[in-house]
Amino acid sequence: FHLRAASSLVVLANGALEREVDHGDGTKTVHYRLDHPCPSYLTCFAIGDFVRADGGVVRDVPVAAYAPRPFTEEHLARSFGKTADMLRFFEAKLGVPYPFPKYAQFAAKGIGGAMENISLVSWDDRFLLDASLETEERQLVDVVNVHEMAHAWFGDHVVCRDFAHAWLKESWATYMETVWLEDTLGPDAASYDLLANAEAYFAECDDRYKRPIVTRRFDSSWDMYDMHLYPGGAWRLHMLRKALGDAVFWPAVTDYLRTYGRSVVETDDFRRLLERHSGRSLGRFFDQWLRSPGFPELHAELSWDAEKREATLVVEQKQVDEKAGIPCFELELDVLFVVGEEETRRTLSFASNRSVLTVPLRESPTEVVLDPDQRLLARIDFDPGTERTRRQLVRGRDVRQRIEAGRRLVKSARPTAIAAVADAFGKEPYWGVRVRWAEALGDSGTEAALEALLRLAGTHDDPRVLPTLFRAL
Repeated sequence: FHLRAASSLVVLANGALEREVDHGDGTKTVHYRLDHPCPSYLTCFAIGDFVRADGGVVRDVPVAAYAPRPFTEEHLARSFGKTADMLRFFEAKLGVPYPFPKYAQFAAKGIGGAMENISLVSWDDRFLLDASLETEERQLVDVVNVHEMAHAWFGDHVVCRDFAHAWLKESWATYMETVWLEDTLGPDAASYDLLANAEAYFAECDDRYKRPIVTRRFDSSWDMYDMHLYPGGAWRLHMLRKALGDAVFWPAVTDYLRTYGRSVVETDDFRRLLERHSGRSLGRFFDQWLRSPGFPELHAELSWDAEKREATLVVEQKQVDEKAGIPCFELELDVLFVVGEEETRRTLSFASNRSVLTVPLRESPTEVVLDPDQRLLARIDFDPGTERTRRQLVRGRDVRQRIEAGRRLVKSARPTAIAAVADAFGKEPYWGVRVRWAEALGDSGTEAALEALLRLAGTHDDPRVLPTLFRAL
């Protein structure tokens, strides 16, 4: 790039700054050079009266952020101050150094989101945080930052051959948000993100269509950029990780990035790398989960035989639709039975529409949890009973279990059940659980739910939760 502009302006572009030449007439020419293959949609330059915030250096890679005045260096530091640490996280997790000469970001009006242009990420200025906005949107800005940074490896360095394989960039960037949350904020944040991703994908399947993740059936490449591609594909990556284990999955990903860096890939290139490292055939997984539409929709019923001291769980797949090409999935469903403090785990293997699991227990289980470790993308219709649900409301091992318990209790419309959710609200440690409980109360439409919301809105003060409480009212 050879860009001529007024001498007073800041000039940015892909690649490394080679030189600036002042012409003595109030203008200058700035030369940037990128020694890396670059898809045309990832080229970018920006010229403006920018303020700059220095983000330090990661290895030999300078980090910086820019925004037009009247924004200040403080806005940039508040919004993008974690960028260098995020770069270190990616290099450690992926085992491949950041492949470009700088990591620069700029924000400006009208960008309308964020974009992973090679070495020059663009942001809409609505993401620039002041002290007040940070209390509500700190995590939003961080996960967008992570998402665009992930593209440096998935999409910019390793490029999908065509848009049928766009999940190899967008699903990866979305899943790395979950991985970063897990690594930096802990399992509750990751669990909540997985739940949000699943529900966003399910909503599109319900309201619009069900399509394969990998498909050539589209009128425009933009048609692919939907909830199937982002959270739907991210969940497929999560299932692969859980099925293979971290000790296999992440070294395989490192090998994939090293093998295909600076080149183009298709879905089967990724599959073959995973198979080479795991020693497993993954053809059926990819056929079911990536080349077929839909997902498992499970209905489960629990019974207890006091005489035999046996719990029986019957699970049916309800999604099968031959005309739509939605299959009966071959899958494994983990089940956790709890009696007091004693835990019993079993795995229910599906090869047909219906499967039955019978487990001997010393007494009726106090908790029964399906997919306790969030390994499976499935919508599960299961009511373990009121007492087990009340126990799960406060003792659930992850945020998803506590959210589901609160929803079931509110849906019952019983005033005592709704009061139990309201009582648990202030004690619940994770803000996202409170958000989902507030949504459930708002959807309830009952007098008891209204009273609970009024009480909570008058006493609760978490800025991340209050907007949902007010919308629910």
